[in-house]
Amino acid sequence: MKIVLATMVFCIGWFSPAIAQTYKITGQVQDEKGKPLPFASAFLSQTTLGDRTTETGGFTIKGVPPGKYDLIVSYLGYEPLLVPVTVTNDLAGVVAVLKPKAGILKEVVVRRNAERDRLMNIFKSIWVGNSGNAEQCTILNDEVIDLVNDENKGILKATSDDFIVLENRALGYRVKFLLMHFEYQRYSGYSLYYGNPLFELMKPRNARQQRNWEKKRIEAYNGSSMHFYRSLVNKTLKEDGFLVQKMVRKEKKRDFVAPTGIDTTKDIKIKSDGMFSKYVNYLYPGQVPYDSLMRDSSGIKSLIFGNYLFITYTKEKEERKYMEYNNYPANAKPGPQISYLRLLAPAVNVDGNGNVESPTDLIVEQYWGWEKMAEMLPLDFKIINTNSKK
Repeated sequence: MKIVLATMVFCIGWFSPAIAQTYKITGQVQDEKGKPLPFASAFLSQTTLGDRTTETGGFTIKGVPPGKYDLIVSYLGYEPLLVPVTVTNDLAGVVAVLKPKAGILKEVVVRRNAERDRLMNIFKSIWVGNSGNAEQCTILNDEVIDLVNDENKGILKATSDDFIVLENRALGYRVKFLLMHFEYQRYSGYSLYYGNPLFELMKPRNARQQRNWEKKRIEAYNGSSMHFYRSLVNKTLKEDGFLVQKMVRKEKKRDFVAPTGIDTTKDIKIKSDGMFSKYVNYLYPGQVPYDSLMRDSSGIKSLIFGNYLFITYTKEKEERKYMEYNNYPANAKPGPQISYLRLLAPAVNVDGNGNVESPTDLIVEQYWGWEKMAEMLPLDFKIINTNSKK
């Protein structure tokens, strides 16, 4: 079985969907000389909330629930700007000053060739994914993506000066993604990308398509990392279908021994990453208690677990595409969705809606590592009926 590793980073904020009151953010976008920048993009990252500036550089973002956000302002040829904002009432007078990018702007002509097509297919596989939803996703402007491949090191990198526009016909979103960094390490299977997405709702052809999109969005949410973090903060893991166990990973070396003080015949089960893996995973039975997963200090919640978390979502089965990607036997039956989660820092804060403050300090493997942009939902996504069935 392949080990799918990924860190997916999005600059996101927090809001409470239960709060009906909304506000607006108004501001101005200009260059360093005070010249207004018309048609610049101003949006709240990982939401459907945003606006384009007028000819005088002004913008208004309406329908903003109270909370903390990252306001992203971008304009072609300028460095994008991130402005943290806290919304408790109408927020006016935000001034975003953009700096030109280093170097001289020049027209870039993207020539199609077999090598670029090969690298673009790798990029799409890692960034968009390989799920059933991914098959209904199309990048509408891949010419804005710059690809750099180091064949010797097996590393593919990508950046973009403009929004990558991804049309997700499975979930009914058009996602404009300002890609800041993308890296895929072929030999380890590790991938890292981060940037700032803006979601736009697509117009359905009819009521039937709208109902199908709503159903597919709930399916994408159930069992996702967003679902897990919200369940953890709300302390509803078991009720929501999450079994969280401790896992210790040991490397197979000449002096390899099991974790000290462990009865390997009684206290734990052994989960292998595959026949040729150089690691052995020791899986402890039983649900990890909340006080070993999260700390709440004066209202600030932090993830604090050590080792790995072995997370089983019991209310959904693995997608067939996932089984094919991992080379399951042809007669294998889908099991529950299993993901690994590891902290790279002693503590990582999560907010009231279950969003991670420093996503680069987390690594996910297996099912969550396999799910990509094709399953991504906006921060302001709401489930009306959490008991919806597939």
